[in-house]
Formats: sequence, structure tokens, C-alpha cells
Amino acid sequence: MRRSETKRFSAVLPHRSRLRFIYHERLRGRSPMAIEGNLRTMSVPELLMWISQCRKSGTLEIRTGRSTERLAFEEGNLTYSSSSDRKKTLGRLLIDKGVVTEEMHEKARKLRKKDMGVAKALLELQLLSETEILRFLRKKAERELFDLFSCVDGEFQFDERDLPQLQLLPLRVDVSNLLLRLTQLMDEKGEYDIDDASGLHWEGPDR
Repeated sequence: MRRSETKRFSAVLPHRSRLRFIYHERLRGRSPMAIEGNLRTMSVPELLMWISQCRKSGTLEIRTGRSTERLAFEEGNLTYSSSSDRKKTLGRLLIDKGVVTEEMHEKARKLRKKDMGVAKALLELQLLSETEILRFLRKKAERELFDLFSCVDGEFQFDERDLPQLQLLPLRVDVSNLLLRLTQLMDEKGEYDIDDASGLHWEGPDR
């Protein structure tokens, strides 16, 4: 780890001695790194700040008693999120908000391949524009992170070697700005309103 990176890491990780670090050194340079620990040791906001400030690329997996969340990053920007909770999937979000119908969602599911998610399938079927899907993906990620903000019962692992193998839309969310927004929501409302802010207006299908 570079000296400048170590300083930034220390600023957001006061209890780093209680984390378990896994390093694999090569003869030339440092290999990709994985860290794992408990959310009581390092909170979700601290994890996100470290990833953002150090411009990390890799996948963060957070396991709680309720679900497993996976968040992918490229150079500190959020590019992908998924949840084992079926109520939090992109398809369920769009159906619940009346943006797509069950029939439209089923068409997208049938088009899915091993390397293609629902978002890409919706675009391939021209059911939604790329701009619309990216807005919904951002809101989905915001809600998932907001639900994890105050979670202390769980474990995490961040692995630089693990990146999604799916065909992804070009989602890039500035994590620093996202943290600021979610912190403000937590202080002002204490809950996440998926219909609020970000200029997002739900429109039902007219197809």
C-alpha cells in the first residue's frame, strides 16, 4: 500500500488493527488485495469513504442476517449493486412503481444470459432508455446503501480481484457525493424516500 494511501486509510479506519488483512505479495509489485472484517469494527460509511478516497476498484460484499449486498467500484466510483433480497431487485422496483409491467419484466428475464443482467436486457428490448435505466439503478443503489448505513451486525469483504463479469450499463456514481446525500437524508428524515429528490419522476409504461 502506498504511503499516501495508508494515510487516507488511517483517517477513516481508527480500529484497523482489529481488521484481518489478506495480502499476497508477488516478486514484482503488490498483488490485488482483499480485506475483511466486522461492521462493528468498520462501518459502511467508513468503508465507502476509504474506497472513494483511495480510488479503489473491486467488489464490496456485505453480509447481514437479512441479506447479502454486493457493490462494485471502479476507481472509487460505484458501478454496480445487487442484493440477495428479491424485494430490492431492479425488476421488482420498476414493477412496484408501475414503470414496467410483469409481462415486460418477464420478457427481459427470458432475454437474460449468464453475462447479461435485467438492466441490459431492458435496454436491448427498448423497453426503457439508457438514461431512464441508469436513473433507476442509481436510486436502487442509494436505497440499498441507506438501509446499510446504521447496520452494525454483519461482516464485509472487499476484494480487488473480484469484479462483475456481466455486461453492465455505464453507471458511475460519485461515492463522496452519495455519502453526503445519504448522510443528509439520515439526519433530516431518518428514512429513505425513493420517490424523493435526484430529479427522478416515475412514469408508467405506455407501450
